[in-house]
Amino acid sequence: MRVSTIALTALLPASVLAVFQDEAFVNDWHIALLGPSLSDSSFFHRPVLNAKASLIYTLSERNILAAVHPKDGGVVWRHQLDTSCSLGAVSRASDGMVVAGACGGVMAFDAVAGKLVWENAFVNGKVLDVRVASREDGGRVVVLMDDRSVKMLDGESGQVRWEWRGANPQHLPYSLSITPTGVVVVYTEPGKSTKNIHVVTLSLAYGKVGGFSGIASASVESPQQIHSSPTLLSWTENSLRTLKFLPLGGDRLTPTSVTVPEGVVDISVHPAGNTVLVHYKTVDKSWATVYRWQLENGSVVSVYDIEPKNGADSVFSVSNADNGMFFVWSLANGEVFLYGDREAKPLAGYTSKAPLGQPILHAASEVVTRADGTSYAVRSFVSTSSPGFKGDTHLVRNGDVEWTRKESLASVVASGFAELLDPTAEKVAEELNAEGHKSVGAAYVHRLTRHIQEFIEFGPAWVVSIPERVKDAFLSKEKIEKGGRWRDFFGYRKYAIVATAEGGLAAIDIGKKGAVAWETSILPGEGEWKGVLGVYEVSKGVMGVVTTGSEYLEVDAFEGTILKREKIPGCGSVKSSSAVDGVGRKLVLAVLKCGKVIVLPLGAELPEPIYLAVQDDAGHAKGLKVTTSGKPSTTWTFTPPTSEIITSISTRPAHDPVASIGRVLGDRSVMYKYLNPHLISIITSNPLGSTASIHLVDSVSGAIIYSTTHTGVDSSKSIVSTIAENWIVYAYYGGNDAVLGEAAARGYHLVVSELFESDVKNDRGPLGGAQNYTSLASAPGTPAVLSQSFIFPGEIATFATTSTRQGITSHEVLAFLPDSRAILSIPKRILDPRRPVGRDPNAAEMEEGLLKYTPVIEMDPRALLNHKRELLGIKHVTTTPALLESTSLVFAYGGDLFGTRVTPSMAFDVLAKGFSKVQLVGTILALGVGVGFVAPMVRRKQINQRWLGV
Repeated sequence: MRVSTIALTALLPASVLAVFQDEAFVNDWHIALLGPSLSDSSFFHRPVLNAKASLIYTLSERNILAAVHPKDGGVVWRHQLDTSCSLGAVSRASDGMVVAGACGGVMAFDAVAGKLVWENAFVNGKVLDVRVASREDGGRVVVLMDDRSVKMLDGESGQVRWEWRGANPQHLPYSLSITPTGVVVVYTEPGKSTKNIHVVTLSLAYGKVGGFSGIASASVESPQQIHSSPTLLSWTENSLRTLKFLPLGGDRLTPTSVTVPEGVVDISVHPAGNTVLVHYKTVDKSWATVYRWQLENGSVVSVYDIEPKNGADSVFSVSNADNGMFFVWSLANGEVFLYGDREAKPLAGYTSKAPLGQPILHAASEVVTRADGTSYAVRSFVSTSSPGFKGDTHLVRNGDVEWTRKESLASVVASGFAELLDPTAEKVAEELNAEGHKSVGAAYVHRLTRHIQEFIEFGPAWVVSIPERVKDAFLSKEKIEKGGRWRDFFGYRKYAIVATAEGGLAAIDIGKKGAVAWETSILPGEGEWKGVLGVYEVSKGVMGVVTTGSEYLEVDAFEGTILKREKIPGCGSVKSSSAVDGVGRKLVLAVLKCGKVIVLPLGAELPEPIYLAVQDDAGHAKGLKVTTSGKPSTTWTFTPPTSEIITSISTRPAHDPVASIGRVLGDRSVMYKYLNPHLISIITSNPLGSTASIHLVDSVSGAIIYSTTHTGVDSSKSIVSTIAENWIVYAYYGGNDAVLGEAAARGYHLVVSELFESDVKNDRGPLGGAQNYTSLASAPGTPAVLSQSFIFPGEIATFATTSTRQGITSHEVLAFLPDSRAILSIPKRILDPRRPVGRDPNAAEMEEGLLKYTPVIEMDPRALLNHKRELLGIKHVTTTPALLESTSLVFAYGGDLFGTRVTPSMAFDVLAKGFSKVQLVGTILALGVGVGFVAPMVRRKQINQRWLGV
């Protein structure tokens, strides 16, 4: 088996490779996104104890732990932590390592290279908090679990050294601290309006309960009002009117109260040693007060006040430098102030020339004192949020923004492609439109005049540019293409208009390495934001956006300006949407939860009735006939069998041209494709019976064209599929011995089914030679279906198929593999159900390109579109055609952003990048010189032969 699959791989020609070696990382691009960073788990840290420079370590809301280089914002390394639970992850700095806890595991990574040093996974309980002891205490790691237990792990091996389970079962674990006296654990009381705080101190060495344990009297309305740190516990009471402090590490449990100034709407606490800065915010101002406490008596005294500044949008961050503690105040207007822990006078102040202009969520700072002892270098890792875009991060150095990472684009949920404009065609279109409104004679004069004007205007410049263009062509110099709304010569540039989960809309230039052309917010003026359902190109340069919250927007695709905003009338929110052809533009159909269908924009009418397939709240699939006025009526209903549920409904791509209605075989005969533009696939699964069924249905009549059932299917894993032309490819996890009753091929199964009008060559089947056919007139003919199944070595999260302009180029199936973090390109001819089984292909089959069937498809590393890059969190892979028939553009999103272009049948319509025009011309000239040199010799020989009579 192994030999067969390797032989198959060796037989594949170069055309199945993703790209050539010199095209890797040139035609493709990748933006490694982390997502919005967590405040408590983002920090500057020296990866090696004696290192002079620091890296930025951050943990995001997507549970991605990463090291970011402060110089350029590049990702040094990153790891996807466990995302199987709803609890947030935490990360802490350690000597030479970064320790992280997520779900039921704790991991330590090398701070320089990001390699896993050790890992400990716990069967019971989830990690709530992690703390790392100092180097003097052996770098021990203490973990607080959601089952109230506390574990101490060895800092070098991660093994559990002791475990404490003595907490009251009625108490809720909240936070963990390591103080000079030991490990301090904080618990709260559930279900009471007045929640006392329970503090337990454990010895770091043995985990025994110490003296600093008991109840701190508190009146906490919510755990969100508690602020915990390694040195201080604080909380607010009386509706944010009282702030209480409880220093940790002493022997007192009596908190100290501080009165909160009037008008304060938000408080944040920043402890640093025995000093704490309290940041107060009102509606329009913010300021801070620095306090210091004594562990001996628990007293808290005010040290100094930082005067208020206009604009409440600001954050403080703490930097623990070698020569003291520093507080960095970052304001959204671009001002940055540096304070020490002793006086109110700023040590330094900076004003940015280009401020962020966005609300700041949080910041982490590093302060370095220069050699003169009086000046400072301040770097801040800042996370911002603007309407529709949450979590963009920036590096602010001495007040100036050095770089920005668009982490908000990690939450893209929908996209649509916008075609860019051809400047020449646009101008000609305007002139032709003007000529169309004139008489024949006037139009002729207008065109003649235009040609003369163009010759006068562009002719001399064109002639002058000929030598330069010829030189650039011979030197293979890249032509600088126009930017903005104008496309490039081959159509590689398009805008992917993407919508974020937070209500933002952005244009990503997939031909310019994913550059963001514009951003805009589509949040409603009032009401709750519920998300985006679809983004569609409805006309040239205009994108239509349908939101779940019953709104329809039209946006300028080139500028991001909102052109139209309409409230979708009807009953309830929008359940699904789709774009259909109208007169001169696309129309959007919005299906409401109550079953009503609205044609968008409002007031538009369909040119003809449209047939849709939707899934209702009862779990049934049904067909809708939508009249020209938008009135729907149910035409059919698909009810899954007992105990089965519909898991997905797939349709053919919006752009799926068919270049040939038949498949020419090696013996010159034809098998006619079963081409049904209304073909959809409905996948159902039975979790109890471990079965899955695939149904191909005509969406107009509701007739089931083809159906098959697979047993031993693990329904807990997703079943993904894609459908195009006359074939469907789907994947599932199978091999449940308990159901099959015998040993089975356990693993991921990849199945391809291809539909033909007849299983007999040169036969059109039931349709015969009919020129026109309607699904409503009679039942559609039953196609002949050929299928083959393969074992695939990994999970497939989503499918896509390549798309070209005319559909002449062969197809490739694109599969995102979450375990390999890669997009694999599988040529359609590998997934050909006509591959001969148990024998080598004959001459006719070899001419057709068929290969011997092998039951296993192995991953060829050369077919990975992303090469060595790792793609995290990809949820959707989309394709769109370029102007070249050979090329399909690929765009993947949902986590990272990735784009490339593929040529399934090689680049047959454009010269290769390495084609040498100089060598070609040189060869022609050399042949010309050779002919000129040989011609007299041949002529002399011919004359001599005539004289000699030969």
